[in-house]
Amino acid sequence: DKIIAGLTAFAAMAGSGLAAFAVEQGGTVTVVEILRRATGTSSVAEVFEALTVQAAAMGWTAMLPAAAVCTALQLAPVCNGIVMAMGMGLIFGTQKGIALMSFSAVSSSVCCLLSARYLGKGLLAGGIQSAPPVFKAVADGLGDGEKKGRALVLVALVRLSPVIPFVWSNYLFGLTSVPVLPYTIGTAIGTLPGLSVFVSAGVLGKGVLDGSIQLPPALLAAGVAATVSVLVILSRISQAELDKMSKRNDESV
Repeated sequence: DKIIAGLTAFAAMAGSGLAAFAVEQGGTVTVVEILRRATGTSSVAEVFEALTVQAAAMGWTAMLPAAAVCTALQLAPVCNGIVMAMGMGLIFGTQKGIALMSFSAVSSSVCCLLSARYLGKGLLAGGIQSAPPVFKAVADGLGDGEKKGRALVLVALVRLSPVIPFVWSNYLFGLTSVPVLPYTIGTAIGTLPGLSVFVSAGVLGKGVLDGSIQLPPALLAAGVAATVSVLVILSRISQAELDKMSKRNDESV
């Protein structure tokens, strides 16, 4: 019975994950197509080129509508976050791109948290029960008054972990007792490594394509591999810590 129940839970999680992935990819294609028509271009490369030119003409004020759009797109899983981060790096460069994506990630996560906490508790009441065990352990830790000081670390670990989708975790956090301030800071810290990598990848890709950066293919491949390795290591460390929490939580029940 336990094996069947485990397989059923795994199948449900896998199915929901695949469904979310499909919706996200479809939404990304839709967003790009809307931008292509709005800019009157005929390809994805021309879309980003047109947006880059327009952003350069507007100066720093271009970041305001860009931040608003990126925030809105992260209120629901309708756009691939990696593609979005690389696009912002391509358009705005490294520093502005990271600042913009970090702001939009934090602001959208806070909006989701408050929406779930004050508006959607009735609709999302079963969300924690259907969440992965690691998130249940986090929720229990956040609900323990003696561990309130660990809230920031717990949120940062969840952000670094690849198991729980970003948007979904935002709403699930709204069903816990995590304070808004450590949640905000933890989100900013936990999302920064990944955002920095993907924004920088967009900048690097633009430089290679337009010829402003000349890198030997072997060196470029080594750099990409090293960067991905760091992200994988961070993800594994955070996941190991969350698994330990989940195990301790199960043993205490």
